[in-house]
Amino acid sequence: MRIKLKTEQLDILAKRLRFEVMLQQPRDVRGMLDVLGKDIPWDETGLNKFDNSPRRPGRLTFSVEATKDGYICDIHPALAQYIHTLLASE
Repeated sequence: MRIKLKTEQLDILAKRLRFEVMLQQPRDVRGMLDVLGKDIPWDETGLNKFDNSPRRPGRLTFSVEATKDGYICDIHPALAQYIHTLLASE
């Protein structure tokens, strides 16, 4: 799934981490999204509340491209839903 995250949205997501994130390049955004994805709530059977896939995927972030006002991110649908939930709670 391809989503666009604006710089302001990335700043909100970066505050969820316990350390400062420097988002200067697409690889920085990809790394931050990978770290955020580790917190997706998966239950003991391997399912999460955002997706009905049979097991936790190996990768959640596939690619990130810079735009003039943010980044286009190709991510797993479960991560997209998790990001939506995090941004909606702000």
